[in-house]
Amino acid sequence: MWLLLGAALAQTEAQPEWALDRVVDGAHWTLAAGELRRDGAVITDKVRGLPVFAAGRVVFTRLAIEPIGTELIVLADGKQRVLAGPETRPDRIALSPDGRHVAYVSGRTGWASVYVQALSDEQPVQLTNTAVHRRKGQPPLGFTAPPREGLEFRGDSLCWHNPEPVCISWRRR
Repeated sequence: MWLLLGAALAQTEAQPEWALDRVVDGAHWTLAAGELRRDGAVITDKVRGLPVFAAGRVVFTRLAIEPIGTELIVLADGKQRVLAGPETRPDRIALSPDGRHVAYVSGRTGWASVYVQALSDEQPVQLTNTAVHRRKGQPPLGFTAPPREGLEFRGDSLCWHNPEPVCISWRRR
C-alpha cells in the first residue's frame, strides 16, 4: 500500500517545467521554476503554464494551497487580482488581443469546458458543453472536447485543435 501511495505522490509532484524569457512592451519577463519576474523583480511564484500578454495586461495561472487547485490571475496597472478561484481549476488560457477578455478551460460543471470572461469582473460564460447528456456505453451527447493545449482568439471566434480544428463564437449576441 505504501508503495502505491509513494508512486501516486511522485506523479503529482512531477509537474512540467515551463520557462519564459521574453520582452513585452519594454519589460523583460522571465519564468523559471514557477517564479514569474518582471525586469528581475519577483511578481509571484507557483505559476503553472505560460503567462499570456496583451494590451498591457498579463494573465497566468498559479497554484493555490487553500483550497488546493489553480487560480486565474490578471496583472494590470501593477496590481494582481484573482479572476477565477481554485475551485474552478482554470488552465489552458488565452487573452484577447485587446486585453479585455480571457478564455480558459475549467471543469467546474463536471465536464471540461471552455469559458470566456471579461477582465472587468463579469461572470464567466460557458461556451462548450452546456447541454451534455450522459449515454451508457457511448460518448456523451453534445460534448465538445476541450483543447489539449492552448486556445486562440481569432476575431469573434475562439479556436483550438483537439485533434481537429474547432472554432466557436465567443462574443455575446
